[in-house]
Parts: sequence; structure tokens; C-alpha cells
Amino acid sequence: MPRDDAREQPQWLFARHRALSTRQLLRAYGLLCLFSATISAAFALRGFWYIPMFSFAELSLVALALLYYVRHAHDYEHIALRDGELIVEQVRAGRCRRHHFAPWRTRIVVPRGARQLIRICDLRAGGAQLVVGAFATPERRRQVAQELSALLPSPF
Repeated sequence: MPRDDAREQPQWLFARHRALSTRQLLRAYGLLCLFSATISAAFALRGFWYIPMFSFAELSLVALALLYYVRHAHDYEHIALRDGELIVEQVRAGRCRRHHFAPWRTRIVVPRGARQLIRICDLRAGGAQLVVGAFATPERRRQVAQELSALLPSPF
């Protein structure tokens, strides 16, 4: 028999939208390299040796941009209320940062503008602030901030 006081602990996940998987990205880059190498080889055979150099430079810059994309493809933010504690986990480029807040000392600032993020303020001395919601739409940020502030006890 389930316990009456067992409630589901609320949590929210903001994840970066990914259009392509890593495998699809590598295939697309391979096709781009093949196409560019074919064109630049044709120009090199005609005596235009500077075209392959520009092609190589272009493909190198595209490779750097794709490496940046792959590095940040799995970024996310996770907010959870667990065991009387507000836990915010932020993953950026494979690095995880976890922040813990006491609910009775925490204030949530609901974003008003479309570009504003959710601010989580610790009301202790020093007043640390954390911004979350970079991967969510403005409507979703407002909704989560309102739900979160309704779940936290009033600090005053």
C-alpha cells in the first residue's frame, strides 16, 4: 500500500535543442569536404593553386564551428526540489556545476521580458544569485519561475 505522504518531488529540465546527431553532423561534414575537395582539385589542375588553400581554410573554420557545436550539444539545466533543498544542476561543455539552496532562504525572480532569465537569489549574507533558463522559451521560463516560487515557502 502506498504511503499517503509520499509526493512526487517537482523537477524541471531545460535542455539545448539539437537538430542533428553527432553521426549526422560527421556525415554532412564529410560530404562537404568531398564536394569542396573535388571542386578545389579541378581548379588546381587548371593552375589555380590558391583555390585549394582557401578551401582548406574554409573547411578548417567549419570544423572548428562544428566542434564547438558538438561540445555544447548536450548542455542542460536541471532544477529539483528534493528533501527540503532546492538543487540546480548546470552542465556546460561537459562540466557539471551543482548549486544547493535552502528553500526558506531563497527567492525566485520571475522574468518579465523575453530576454530575461529566471534568477534564483539566496537571501543569506552575500546574496548569491544564479540565472537559469537559457535553453527555454520565455513562456516556459515564466511558467517554471511561477511554479517554483509557489512551491517555495515565503522568506519573509
